[in-house]
Amino acid sequence: MFQDSPPDVSAALSTPLPTPLLFVLAFGVAAVVALFAGAVTSPKHAVVGLVMVGLAAAGVTRRGTGLRAALVVVPVFWLFFDGFVEHHDGTLGWAGWTDAWRLAALVAMAALPALVRGAVGLWTARSRFRRASLEWFEPEMPSRQDPSAWN
Repeated sequence: MFQDSPPDVSAALSTPLPTPLLFVLAFGVAAVVALFAGAVTSPKHAVVGLVMVGLAAAGVTRRGTGLRAALVVVPVFWLFFDGFVEHHDGTLGWAGWTDAWRLAALVAMAALPALVRGAVGLWTARSRFRRASLEWFEPEMPSRQDPSAWN
């Protein structure tokens, strides 16, 4: 009756999501994590909330492709962080350099999976190149009776 094998879940999780689905996923995860972090932390201890939101942003970014995923994910997570962790009740605000540093930290945390993936890709390409044979190659010449030797 069930002759087919079950679907491979790891292959489905390793394929990157398209950008619209990544945006929807970012919106849902950011809402849940920011509301939880806002309930647990206070505005004076927003660094704990920033770490929680940043780790969630890194997890969602990992489902996308490269730095483009971070550009989609970070604004969503920043708006939820600013509205529900830093300023409660969904009120957005800007506190100058403090918020600029927090935004930079969130961008760095969200871009970290893409940067690590790129560094690993460079490392494997470099090690593959090192293993290539760099010995001198001397091709065999065709016999004089072969027409290709006349060129």
